[in-house]
Amino acid sequence: MTTRNGGSVFSLGIDYRESAHPELPESLADAERVEDSFRLWGFSPVVGCRGLAASDATAIREAVEKWSDDVRVFGDASPLVLYLAGHGRLHHGRHHILTAASPAAPPYGGRKSVSADDLVEQILNSGASKALIMLDVCHAGFAASQVQQALSHVAAAQAAPAMDLGVLVSCLHHERCYSGSFVKALLSALEEGSEQGHWKDGDEYVTLQELRDELRDRLQDEQCAEVAGRSGLKVVPNPRYRADAAARTVELGELLRRLPPADREHFLQKASSTDANDVGWFFTGRQQMSREIVSWLASHDRGVHVVTGSPGAGKSAFIGRLAVLADPESQSACRALGMLDGDPGVRPAVGCFDAVSHLKNRRVDDAATDIARQLGIELADSASPARDLVLELSDSGRRVTILADALDEAERGEEEFVARDVLRAIGSLEGCRVVVGTRRDRDGRFDATPDDPGPLVSALRPRTGSYRVLDLSADPDTEDDVAHYVMERLKGRWATLARRTAAAREVAEQAGRVFLYARFALRVLEGFDEQVVDEPGWQTRLPSDVGSAGLHEVFARDLERFDDPVMVREVLTPLAFTRGRGLPRRQIWSALATELARSGRAYRDSDISRIVREAGWYLTEATEDGQAVFRLYHQAIADYLSEAMCDDR
Repeated sequence: MTTRNGGSVFSLGIDYRESAHPELPESLADAERVEDSFRLWGFSPVVGCRGLAASDATAIREAVEKWSDDVRVFGDASPLVLYLAGHGRLHHGRHHILTAASPAAPPYGGRKSVSADDLVEQILNSGASKALIMLDVCHAGFAASQVQQALSHVAAAQAAPAMDLGVLVSCLHHERCYSGSFVKALLSALEEGSEQGHWKDGDEYVTLQELRDELRDRLQDEQCAEVAGRSGLKVVPNPRYRADAAARTVELGELLRRLPPADREHFLQKASSTDANDVGWFFTGRQQMSREIVSWLASHDRGVHVVTGSPGAGKSAFIGRLAVLADPESQSACRALGMLDGDPGVRPAVGCFDAVSHLKNRRVDDAATDIARQLGIELADSASPARDLVLELSDSGRRVTILADALDEAERGEEEFVARDVLRAIGSLEGCRVVVGTRRDRDGRFDATPDDPGPLVSALRPRTGSYRVLDLSADPDTEDDVAHYVMERLKGRWATLARRTAAAREVAEQAGRVFLYARFALRVLEGFDEQVVDEPGWQTRLPSDVGSAGLHEVFARDLERFDDPVMVREVLTPLAFTRGRGLPRRQIWSALATELARSGRAYRDSDISRIVREAGWYLTEATEDGQAVFRLYHQAIADYLSEAMCDDR
């Protein structure tokens, strides 16, 4: 993991081997593990901590005080972390952390022990911007309540919080903690990721509340972690975080899991640049359509080639396949995935695209700036990026080929300007070509005629040069491609070829040339044993026939399969209105879901985590500003949820 943080860590485990107290065999090792981990994450360990393991309470308090003074004197506002492991005792309504010199029996006050109040006072005196105290001692929940009281008193006296300070403790006030359990679970959770989805790899930091919830899941009945102070504190780095991680779906992660990390991330970056996150059929079919695009690229030096189709027809997957096959740095990944096998006539030449742009939520200037950046054209001071981009290409005589996707998902009201002033204008230049994926109109409901292919498709017609329209919905091989996709996906689950074939043919027939339907149908089939196809009327268990019901009815019935369909629908609804890379999971998403909920429910972050776990296949995860963000993986689902909410109102 790249060091991102800075800060200081004071990590101490008490050594009871020569004391009057039972030995804690893991306390020293746990302190070393915590120190080593935070050092790896960019924190500087306090020198001499390990030498305090057998010291008395006075020496420990003085060491913490000196640490605090040094931080304040040097004006270092970086975060602080204090970890302390040892025996904890309750006496006269106070919590005491015993040292090697503490008496075997109470009283423990004064110089005989260390209290949470001692630690909090010194941390507050440090002047640090934020701090984390971790207490791995018995009855630590009581110490956490003392810290909370101290912070409340300070905030009341100053009319504002003194600092961002949080406390994570290993057990509740009535519980004993078991040596080694807390740190083992803590570090395993950070290294492996959250088993229950309390945080994601796209989050740069893990909050204390998220750590608490994960530790409770992992420790179960052994001991129950608790937090106090700032539960949303972001001090603990996520070792699995990658700032450049590409957007992905769960299905995509499964398909690419065997690739080396560098190859996988580059492949994902290139695929997601065209919004090709829904790649269940990414490597399947479309042979004739692919051959037509490749032939056009080989035989034309000017013009626009449009890839269109109904919602769910697989436009983005098709465009994304072109993007990765033509990308020089994705060749090793493509080879490992078998994408370079077979007829080379269906693969574009490597390096043929000079810019690959995803137009979702982009205004005309944004689209022009993105393409210019990839072409190495500086437009930072331009008052009209679209005009200046086209002029620069025209004046220089430069020959470029642009691949663009999701024109219909550009900022509302801007889609025709993007088509006319950027894509069509480039495609009209000598030596310039544009391949673009789009619906015929924004809503995907336009019925094309020979004279009118739709407003967006028409807006792309260049003034000069070649103009082709490829309609994926008219591909005669689609039914066979869908069947092949279903058979491949069932291969690891259903052993019998005849049953896989029967299921695949039924799904392909009901899909009505809509690839998106196949994904919904597979979700149902993967929950059954293969013997289901031997039952009379088994076909009724599949989602509604697209031809008779339409995609919206398919979505509605799929949502009803959840244990709590109202929650799933209401939590997903805010994502239908997101812009950019997606919606942050923490705080904002739950607040929006509550505000939009027709049921009157109040949703919490824990509900968001549940939806990410249970309905994650509806989502695409990306990283933005150091946190995981989510959006719906297909625009057709966003259309359905937004229209359903408007109809309800």
